[in-house]
Amino acid sequence: MLRVLVALALCLTLSGCDLFGFHDWEWRQKLTVSVMTPEGLKTASSVAEGSWSMAPTWFKIGDSGGGPGVGRLRGEAIVLELEPQRYLFALQDYSALTAFYAFAGPDFRAGMRQDYTAMLDRIGSIRDSRTLAPKHYPLLVTFDDINNPASVRRVDPSNLSDSFGHGYRLNAITLSITDEPVTEGRVEKLLGWLKERAVMENPGWSNLPLESRRAISELLSHFPSLTN
Repeated sequence: MLRVLVALALCLTLSGCDLFGFHDWEWRQKLTVSVMTPEGLKTASSVAEGSWSMAPTWFKIGDSGGGPGVGRLRGEAIVLELEPQRYLFALQDYSALTAFYAFAGPDFRAGMRQDYTAMLDRIGSIRDSRTLAPKHYPLLVTFDDINNPASVRRVDPSNLSDSFGHGYRLNAITLSITDEPVTEGRVEKLLGWLKERAVMENPGWSNLPLESRRAISELLSHFPSLTN
């Protein structure tokens, strides 16, 4: 235990901890949704920052140490306006692992530390795009009334016409590694009620349907600043 505490103290004084086997990676990934509509193809994107931390094999506190590490995403949902006041949202319910699955080869072994390290090094060096398989799609939702947080509904990616009418079809969802800045402010600008205490705090929050609370929680990777 003394060895662990000393190493942690030294790590905090350094700009990086690779000397002790602590590794951190960061990258930016752009998720793009394209939908075929009666007016033609429409697309929207959102850039998120992915990060991953991996402790050395000797570092053991509970279940940590020796495993593949842990990741997170910082960003916001994709907002695609398909017609006036009708929007498709691709939520932030996917994980940093989505980039792994998008760019990994068939030999990638989930849960294997060495495979994660190789994949993270690769993600940091490439600038490429991949089309996501349906099993890695983010959750898609819409609001029947954009001003009513209780009106959220799931959207079936294989049947957009059920939510938006004839002529709407999901074309593709792609993920790119990019140098573009993280997308900020689009969701909060559109959904003004995200800043309202009457919606985001109890009792208003607990009175929303469970489906609405889940969707709202995954619109942003951070809690919005409440103003009223």
